[in-house]
Amino acid sequence: MQNQPLILAGGAFVVGVMLAVAISGSRIDGKLEAAMARAEAANAGALEDATEALTARIADLEGSLSERSTAVSAAVDEKLAALEADVSSRIDAVSEAAETSVKDIEAALSTLASAMEPASAGSSEDMAAQMQTAGPLGVGQTAIFMDGAFRAFVSSLDRDAGAARLNVNGATVTLGVGETETVSIDGQNCAVGLVALDNMGATIGSDCGVDGASGVAAFIPAAPEDGYPVGATALLAEGALRVFVSGLAGDGASARLAINGTETQVIASGSSIAVAAGEQSCDLTVTGVGEGIVGLEATCG
Repeated sequence: MQNQPLILAGGAFVVGVMLAVAISGSRIDGKLEAAMARAEAANAGALEDATEALTARIADLEGSLSERSTAVSAAVDEKLAALEADVSSRIDAVSEAAETSVKDIEAALSTLASAMEPASAGSSEDMAAQMQTAGPLGVGQTAIFMDGAFRAFVSSLDRDAGAARLNVNGATVTLGVGETETVSIDGQNCAVGLVALDNMGATIGSDCGVDGASGVAAFIPAAPEDGYPVGATALLAEGALRVFVSGLAGDGASARLAINGTETQVIASGSSIAVAAGEQSCDLTVTGVGEGIVGLEATCG
């Protein structure tokens, strides 16, 4: 019976401890819930503040990018406009230069066509009426005026272009049909002209001494039969004698020949010279000169 109060007291103590633990646990739970509520509220506020700050920053960046985009676009537009104006200006300049060049070329071609156009028959006839004439002459022949003081050597003919190149007393001139060139002969200014050009050769004219007694053109004899033109080689004495025709006087007075070699010599029309043909001795005769042809004969013994 004495132990019963002790048992009751021990049970009461255990119950008290359990009640104290229960009450203490309830308080702790309440504090934890309050603390968690405050933490959640604080986190929510911080998150909201951070979100607002981020939104504001994004808005600032968008505004900045928009401003920069507008500025860049304006700069690009300005540069494109300047480039377009520069290209347009250069195209206009090139077009203007090209148009000017075309006009210059057309003018030059027109001038060239006029210069290359053969003189009319009337102008040739007028020139022939005002000048003493000699011809037609082939390449290598010479027109002689003023008793030989004025000599026009025909060095080349261009029938397609209607032109002739002459050596007039040492000076070279190129003339088209109907054209003249002034030359000085013994202190006197004279004109030499190309009166005509055909398949027969060039007709040369000059007004030197036309008003005086000395301006008479040389007489051109007829071509000899069985003759040789300038540039041909005659084989005489059964081929033992080779005579190359280098040039002929336009007045028919002489021929320039290369006999069995390259050295040339001038032989008067109607004259003969002694030449050697191998072991033979031959006489070479110029039987005549006329119209670009020379007649040759050889007698060997």
